Amino acid sequence: MSKSITSDDGNTKGEPNCEARDKTLRPHYARAALAAVPRLLGAIDRNPYRSTYGCLDREFWHYRTASFPSQMYQEGALPLALVYSTTLPGNRWQGEPRVRELAVAAIRFAARSSHADGSCDDYYPFERALGAAVFSLQAAARAYQLLDLDDAELVAWLERRARWVAEHDESGRLTNHHALAALGLLRVAEITGNPTYRESARQRIAQVLAWQTDEGWFQEYDGADPGYQTVTIDCLAKIRRQTGDTALDEPLRRAVDFARLFLHPDDSYAGEYGSRGTYHFYPHGFELLACENAAAADLADGFLRTLATDRQAAFDDDRMFIHRLGNLIEAYRDFSPERPLTPKMPASPSVCYLPKARLLVRRNDHTHTIVSAARGGVFKHFDVGRPVVTDAGLIVETTDGQVAVSQMHEMDRLLELIANPVDPNVPGGVTVSGALHWARFETATPIKQAVFHLGMAVVGRWCRNLVRRVLQRRLITNRHACPIQLKRTVELMTKPDTITKGTTSKGVTAPTLQVTDTIRLTSPSVRVRRMSYGTDHQADYVAAANVYQDAVLKPWDDLAAHVDELNRQREVTIVRQF
Repeated sequence: MSKSITSDDGNTKGEPNCEARDKTLRPHYARAALAAVPRLLGAIDRNPYRSTYGCLDREFWHYRTASFPSQMYQEGALPLALVYSTTLPGNRWQGEPRVRELAVAAIRFAARSSHADGSCDDYYPFERALGAAVFSLQAAARAYQLLDLDDAELVAWLERRARWVAEHDESGRLTNHHALAALGLLRVAEITGNPTYRESARQRIAQVLAWQTDEGWFQEYDGADPGYQTVTIDCLAKIRRQTGDTALDEPLRRAVDFARLFLHPDDSYAGEYGSRGTYHFYPHGFELLACENAAAADLADGFLRTLATDRQAAFDDDRMFIHRLGNLIEAYRDFSPERPLTPKMPASPSVCYLPKARLLVRRNDHTHTIVSAARGGVFKHFDVGRPVVTDAGLIVETTDGQVAVSQMHEMDRLLELIANPVDPNVPGGVTVSGALHWARFETATPIKQAVFHLGMAVVGRWCRNLVRRVLQRRLITNRHACPIQLKRTVELMTKPDTITKGTTSKGVTAPTLQVTDTIRLTSPSVRVRRMSYGTDHQADYVAAANVYQDAVLKPWDDLAAHVDELNRQREVTIVRQF
């Protein structure tokens, strides 16, 4: 990877072997960001006479339905600072004194609402959540720099937060959190001049790189999630520019090559097959790499095309929209007008299997198919001129009211690759089998919430990691197999030479994908009431999942016609062709 970078005005510095990108797409970053600014200004408490002045958690300061503020929302300090300081087409808020005042107020509220040790809460009181701490730290530190502040009180708070982040970990492998921690620590090191934080950042970067596989992906709960991959890439690309550390070049190249596999023909990105099922896309890191990495440019251009047509995944609730808002403005500032002359696709055949991620990917001129064997055969399938097919797995309701799903992320399912009759060097499909798992769609109740919050106030505050592990097991990582099994075979069909653009010489559409499911009841006491193939359901709790994009409106495939046979015969086989 070369050392070329792009400046804030979009001018390229470095290697000349580039070709022009479509500059008409660049304003869509600004348009998408500015459309959300009124919502951001409505989310913040603008009354300086209130103790919650600067709070961006509207549930806390306005509706008063929350008993404490989540500091994840204070990430909004950065987009406020960016809107104030950045020249964007149509930016009527640039240079507006009140916007600057509110950005500073957001940083001050983050400091004021932190615990004495610099930590903060997100979902529940006394949580001391690393995720909220690092999201808000990197944002507040960057906002402090953009606003050119000189405030000893805020610097003291940034140092308290940085020390806490440097000294604390969290249960579970969430690489994006550690990448954000490294970025925040580096920014505090720049502000304070204290090399201790730079060393702490170096240690976090080492942890991030240790959690990258040779397939290019970073671990998110021990699996590959292309959505969260873009968050980690974004942080590492920023760190690469900030430090000039060439040791990040190769990890970034592998990370981007992996991500490029999951840019779909309609320019959508990621989805149900990831370990966390997210549609995240953070564009700024790809813009920083676009002039030197064709795959990064492809990803950025694809995202811009979805912005141009309003087909991007919509992170539009009060919590989620702030995450990407500042990133859109940063991507506009650092838009690379050029890209490498010769597009370099990821080093893979048209069909490849990633054994560590347990992902099967086919990409060619007319089809793009992704199958997750780790998630029981969840797949997404694109064929030119045909509707997108998304299968988020089998979902079953038994007669006693319990719900089971096939999509839980597990790396130890029985797996067999199918030989390719045309090319023995690449797989022709995959067979994956295993038990379905009971799903917990648990929500809070007044009693549960009261007992939990009281427990945190009395005891839980002293054992944050234990509480987090218990909640992770209950809501995310725990698996309870049920007496229903699914064996799924996904075959990548090879079109004969007489087929052109998906039709035979007789005009009959030729299938490019065949899915064979055998559902079996392994206990005589189990009976099924209803079952479906869902297109957009997510059984585990994932904050960034269950957002809107066009594919979520695809109807679920109701399997009512097979329920009676399954209950009688205890087994049924369903074959689908696409």
